[in-house]
Amino acid sequence: MAETPKSWSDIPADLAGLVLGRLCAHADRVRFAAVCPQWRSTARQVLLLLPPPTPLLALKDGGTFYSMPRGEPLRFAGCDEHFATASGSWLVYHRVRCLVLVDPFSGATMTLPDPSNAHLPDDSDDSDDSDDSEDSYDSKSHFKRIDTQEFKVMKLIVCSPNLVAALFCSDCCNRIAVCWPGGSMWSVASILWITDITFYQGKLFAVDYLENLLALNISMDDKTGDLQVSQIGPVIKVNHFDNLKTFNRVLYLVESRGNLLLVRRLIHYRHTVARGQIHTFAGQCEPELAVFKADFGRSRWDRVMNLEDDQALFLGPCSRAVCLPQYDSPGNRIWFLDDYKGYYYPLEDISTFGTSGMPNRKFSSPLPMISWGGCGGPADYVGAVWLFPSN
Repeated sequence: MAETPKSWSDIPADLAGLVLGRLCAHADRVRFAAVCPQWRSTARQVLLLLPPPTPLLALKDGGTFYSMPRGEPLRFAGCDEHFATASGSWLVYHRVRCLVLVDPFSGATMTLPDPSNAHLPDDSDDSDDSDDSEDSYDSKSHFKRIDTQEFKVMKLIVCSPNLVAALFCSDCCNRIAVCWPGGSMWSVASILWITDITFYQGKLFAVDYLENLLALNISMDDKTGDLQVSQIGPVIKVNHFDNLKTFNRVLYLVESRGNLLLVRRLIHYRHTVARGQIHTFAGQCEPELAVFKADFGRSRWDRVMNLEDDQALFLGPCSRAVCLPQYDSPGNRIWFLDDYKGYYYPLEDISTFGTSGMPNRKFSSPLPMISWGGCGGPADYVGAVWLFPSN
């Protein structure tokens, strides 16, 4: 009969590795490595082979984090101030004359230009080779009346060590900008009505409100040495439009298992005025939710009926697909934040919509004890974001 181990450190490394493999939350993996030196060594060897941990929910008013999927509250030293948004594992703070990115897990920092320090295209700037057809995305004339002091960070992506992309909002329009990490100037593309951006397979993509997918080529400005969007081209043309009298539409781009997905959520106007919460869907729920996959060969969006069993989509200002086994959160495959609150406004008085006219709620709130104020929109210091730790 085998002798029972006298301490946790006596458990064989392969068995300890199996235990670690069942832990999907970042906090649980940290605790595992803190048990003893032997388990810490096992964690170093095994973590690189595991999928990334589940995200944290971070409230933008500062200092409050929750581990998913159970909602355990966490604190990070030095991260008790309000922040603008998040990008992967980075929190984005708006300082005087700059943006500062802080990774609360590693302590790393990065400095970016202030959104107001932006170069806008003008009529004489021929660097942006946009489509000139009647549905052109070239909107240079609109930029003449833009005040960059009003730019707010809606989304930011650290694409690579040499490229940062952002989605700025101002005057009810969203604009794409790019810069060098540590650079001094943002270069703004002459393209409007963008709802989301993503960096997919080494290229920057954007989706507009009509669900058209655009590819953006990035180059260096020979005159200034700064990055610029040198070309914008349609990849998938849809020109889809919904009835705005009842629903708002929120679109998300996210990569999952090598595919580029478009997630469309229709939201009844009455839902835009309550406090923010996490909403989850088990799967496709028409008309509120639909998922599509980019077919680049045929230039179209193909409907995705089912996500893979262990895949969960965490969607918000920063979106990712994460491995989340069913036993950790059964039935919750698509996780939303109420990041639309205060940003999408009804075209009619919401008091005219009675509860009898509202669609059936097909989403659930897995952590109803967690909520946040949502009256300021995605570009203000209210609301919540997903924060994605790495292994």
